[in-house]
Amino acid sequence: MNAHHPTQVVRSSAVYTVALIYQKILSFTYFSIVARALGPEKLGAYIFALSFAAFFQLVVDFGFVPMAIRTFSQDDEKDQKRHFQTFFTIRLMLAVFAIIVLHAIAFALGYDSQLRTLLAITSVIMIMDAFTAFFYTVFRSRQNLLYESIGTAIFQTIVFTTGLIVIARTNDLRFLLMVIFIGSLFHIIFSSILIAKKTNISFKLYFDKAVAKIWFARALPFFLAAGFIKAYNTIDSILIKNIAGNEAVGLFAIPAKVVFTFPFIALAITASVYPAMSNYAKFARDRLQNVFTRTLLILLTISLPIAVGINLLAEPIVLRVWPEFSASIRGLQILIWAVVFLYIEYPFGSLLNATGNERRNTVNRGIQLIVFIALNLILIPLYGFMGAVYTALVGSVLIVFLGWLSARKILKIFDAKTVITLIKLIASSAIMGVAVWWIRDEYSFLIVIPVAGFVYFALLLILRVWRKRDWDWLVGVMRS
Repeated sequence: MNAHHPTQVVRSSAVYTVALIYQKILSFTYFSIVARALGPEKLGAYIFALSFAAFFQLVVDFGFVPMAIRTFSQDDEKDQKRHFQTFFTIRLMLAVFAIIVLHAIAFALGYDSQLRTLLAITSVIMIMDAFTAFFYTVFRSRQNLLYESIGTAIFQTIVFTTGLIVIARTNDLRFLLMVIFIGSLFHIIFSSILIAKKTNISFKLYFDKAVAKIWFARALPFFLAAGFIKAYNTIDSILIKNIAGNEAVGLFAIPAKVVFTFPFIALAITASVYPAMSNYAKFARDRLQNVFTRTLLILLTISLPIAVGINLLAEPIVLRVWPEFSASIRGLQILIWAVVFLYIEYPFGSLLNATGNERRNTVNRGIQLIVFIALNLILIPLYGFMGAVYTALVGSVLIVFLGWLSARKILKIFDAKTVITLIKLIASSAIMGVAVWWIRDEYSFLIVIPVAGFVYFALLLILRVWRKRDWDWLVGVMRS
């Protein structure tokens, strides 16, 4: 079958989506177990070691992954082999540079020998993960996500099962990080064997200075865009560690993990409609308006009850799942509202990309990052990890606001019908919240959550928030 045949693309994407859902479930479960075993102080050191190394993965990547996918998809067999070897050689040089910079900065900041040992492990993990992602670009360029899906599922299974065995015997952070090391080692071996067996590409070193110069220039926009996102996702833990200590990192990790687990649903829905948005942007602006509005409203339909429900159930959830992290309850109650903005930033970003305004997206991310770092530097010394909570919420609101400023020049974002639907969604979420508040002290949150879901769904029907044609559209999106 042709690698780019629509049927192959759909099947490959469906398998990959299932693998990601499986990974998210196991990852969150494993994090919860690790957090309970370690407590705030050790969890903070564990999270910091991973975040610090992940930040320097930017140097190794340098935007080459999306550019490699684009290049390989356009190459013939001979050019793909030559370009792969050039990318591979450049990546090795960047990996050596990233390792040197990482440990030089760790030494300059005066980190003790124990922390530097943890960073030594996570830096190798970072390198392996960077090369694994690069190896999979060959198959992604052929619209084949099956191998990556299998590798991802096995990787997470190895981490989960090996981690449970290790946690049962010790809570030594070195051994817990070695669990991820083992999973990443499997993943890079698995992906490299696939390259050797399924392609005619070899790992021979090859370097063309002229070509490399062109590629670095082309990769720079990808590097900046990815850099803003990566920095936004990791810099808070690094700043908290250096300003407020390991325990503060651990206390922040709980609300952050809960909040940033949910957006993959929004990503899946937006990815399904993005091709249509790109097409309508060129050929049917009225349809672009329709698909944007519907996407925005469906994401609000999902995110609003999540924010209201977890805000009201934060205390029983934290005390039941992470009893040693009671200080994180307030942080979760506040940060969970970021879910709403994390969801609706996707359609705004997709709209800008679909209409040729991707540079505006990059600028918006840059502004968000500058404000994010500045606020963290101001608020963490004043409020500890809660300063990072306030900053993360402001950052999520800011990126939506910046997206709205640009998007309103393209489409009408809030017409009368959209405002009415939004009011109905807020009313439904509020009434559901009253129901949750009424019964939360009498029953376990495991019972309250499905009851709240039933109440919310019933209110959507009663208020006719979504009509039959909307449900049909939604079913079509989910099938996509």
